[in-house]
Amino acid sequence: MVDPFAPLKEHIAASWASCILSTAQDYKNFIERTSAGEFDFIFDAPHLARLAQKRDGYHPLAKTGYNIVILALTRKDSSVKTLADLRGREISIGARMSMTHQIIREELRKNGLVLGKDVRYLDTAYFTNVLQSVIRGDAAAGATGTLFWDTAPAEERNELREIFRQKDPVPGFIVVAHPRVGEAMMRKLQNALYTFKDTPEGKAYFQKTNQIDFRPVDAATMRSLEPYIRMLVQPSEQ
Repeated sequence: MVDPFAPLKEHIAASWASCILSTAQDYKNFIERTSAGEFDFIFDAPHLARLAQKRDGYHPLAKTGYNIVILALTRKDSSVKTLADLRGREISIGARMSMTHQIIREELRKNGLVLGKDVRYLDTAYFTNVLQSVIRGDAAAGATGTLFWDTAPAEERNELREIFRQKDPVPGFIVVAHPRVGEAMMRKLQNALYTFKDTPEGKAYFQKTNQIDFRPVDAATMRSLEPYIRMLVQPSEQ
């Protein structure tokens, strides 16, 4: 994770005077460290950004131009046609607390299915394992984002077909700042994020990550993420 973010880190350091890149070993630890206020600002998954804002008082600074669109895929020779056909079957998802998991869980609910009860959940640990788990027959379907699907090898794409595509995209990533940073520094950081795309390093970064750019994020966007933090604040629903 360090190498792709190095150009962004250096760009922010030029505004901040210094910048240390840090993360956590899993979602749970990351959420706990966010709550403890260990990070001055966070490049966050959208639902975690909403949780940090609502629970811990973090301020949204920017979002990526790249949006998340989640797909569910099955083998081309499978009898599964829709999410409703997954009753009594298994779906693979990269990580339990990921945005992908939240979106698919919500879509299954709309189809009268409870993930973990009506549809079994296969945790592949990494999103890169999802497609192969379906091709091998470990799961009847797999959920991933268009970022992975659109760049998947031809041999994998030839084995699979879509049964669901998310209609309403959500921001790919959101940057939030701890309130101790202060308004003046937040504005300075916002400007650094917005102008990053115009630098040679920024152009290379966005070409590599497909995040497009950083742009303003409004209150309505943050509120729209509310359904996807329920499992994070109500662990019993897992």
